[in-house]
Amino acid sequence: MKMVKRIALVIVALLAVGAILLALWYRIDGQPLPETAQYLAGEGFAAVKENDGSFVFTPIAANGHGLVIMHGALIKPQSYAQTAAYFAQLGYTVFVPSGPGRLSVNAVDSAAARLDSFGVQDWFFIGHSMGGYSSLELISRHQPNVTAIAWWAAGVPADFSGLNLPMLYIWGDNDGLQPLERFAEGQANLPESVHYVTLPGANHKNFAMYSHQYFDNDAILDPQLQIDFANDTTAVFFAQHF
Repeated sequence: MKMVKRIALVIVALLAVGAILLALWYRIDGQPLPETAQYLAGEGFAAVKENDGSFVFTPIAANGHGLVIMHGALIKPQSYAQTAAYFAQLGYTVFVPSGPGRLSVNAVDSAAARLDSFGVQDWFFIGHSMGGYSSLELISRHQPNVTAIAWWAAGVPADFSGLNLPMLYIWGDNDGLQPLERFAEGQANLPESVHYVTLPGANHKNFAMYSHQYFDNDAILDPQLQIDFANDTTAVFFAQHF
């Protein structure tokens, strides 16, 4: 009986330690940098934060296209405010869903249910990290009118090789979460038509603006240059498929 109690106490202690570590992880990782606030207002668009933490950026001069930005695991949507503002100023209606538990894969169905309400003619997707997989899941499950997809440092743990859409994949060769071998594994799950772009010196974290990323490498490339490159390269790719 004493042995059972000891085992139970050990299990309770391990669960408590695990809960504390998880709470610290959520507190440290994925928090928007203070400078993201400046991108929540600007010329050419209006931004609204919704009750569930999602954001909608509405352009003043809409181009008729919508953009969904699916966030990475534990990363709060405001971390993508610079990218959302950039595309809103180009005329895109931008929707940045917020996944429960800060996991974008948990927002797949609810985000898909919102798309028809925006009144755009088609959709483009950007998925960073887990957001790449979340984008593919949304498209595969719900089949919205999608014109093109871009992934930034995205993991692809399931087979989407049959998906027939223009696809861009931007990856940094200093990515600690998506090293070369994992990147190659993901390629096997995607169509051969994907257009790959390697950004030298880029890491995993700096495709968005947030506080910390466990297990990543320090970037060699300046963080602002990394986001600017991803925004500009993706915008050109999207425009080629209007």
